[in-house]
This record gives sequence, structure tokens and C-alpha cells, in this order.
Amino acid sequence: MTWKIRSANKEDLPKLEAFLTEAGVSPQGLAESVENFSLMENQVGQLKACLGVEPVDKAGLLRSFVVSPQIAQPDLMLLFKRAFLTAKSQELEELYLVTNKMSAISFFGSLGFEMLNQSEIPESLLEKNHLKQVLTVDNSAIMKIIL
Repeated sequence: MTWKIRSANKEDLPKLEAFLTEAGVSPQGLAESVENFSLMENQVGQLKACLGVEPVDKAGLLRSFVVSPQIAQPDLMLLFKRAFLTAKSQELEELYLVTNKMSAISFFGSLGFEMLNQSEIPESLLEKNHLKQVLTVDNSAIMKIIL
């Protein structure tokens, strides 16, 4: 299966909001940062995966990583490479992510992310609603990569 990976734009908002909502992920704040989302679509333009970068100072917070079951891990790596390029184009120096899916930690580790303690997160990121919400979930892990 061939996937197309591209940056989202304002016209993608309804499709992206529906995709996130269906996956049980809050689309809150999406409109302000839609251009920082990377989308993976099939040949007919159906959304199959997405990943957003929310810039905060010189750091970025990865958010709304949603994937359809038929997407293979090598394809996901391409999605992350696109997100890294998005972050670098905005002169971000590091990316953070928070996950409560322990099964995903080894995948993130294979991309170069390292585990952190909550005390190591910059204050400016701790004020983000997305981060606050996930940190209230049991077994949440915080990871960081230097770009």
C-alpha cells in the first residue's frame, strides 16, 4: 500500500477533527496549529494517520498521534521524519511527547526519544492543556529527543 504524507492545511480541519474525535483524541487547539500537522493518506485521500507538533518557545510537543491499524511501523517512521522536518523548519531544538501506551515506548525509543522525569520538562510545556491531561493518566511516560 502506498501512502501519501503531507502537511495539513486549514481545508483539512473538518477531516482531521473527525479523525481525532473518532479515535477518542481531543481536537482542542487544532485550528491554531493545523499547519504543524503531518497527515498520512491513502490514494483516495482518506486519512490513515496524523501527528502534530505544538511549538512552545524552542521546544515542540508532539500531539494527536493517531494511527489506523493497517499502517506498518516503517511507514510511521516516515510520518515522524516529516514531523521532525516541520519542527526543524520552525527552529525548534527539541521535541517532547507524553504517552500512556507502554507498548509504544520501544517504538519511540527506536526513533531516538529518551525517557524523562516530569521534573525535567520545561515550565512552558507543563502549562499546555494536552500535556496536563495526559500526565493525569496512570502509567504516562514522558520522552524527549534533541533535533
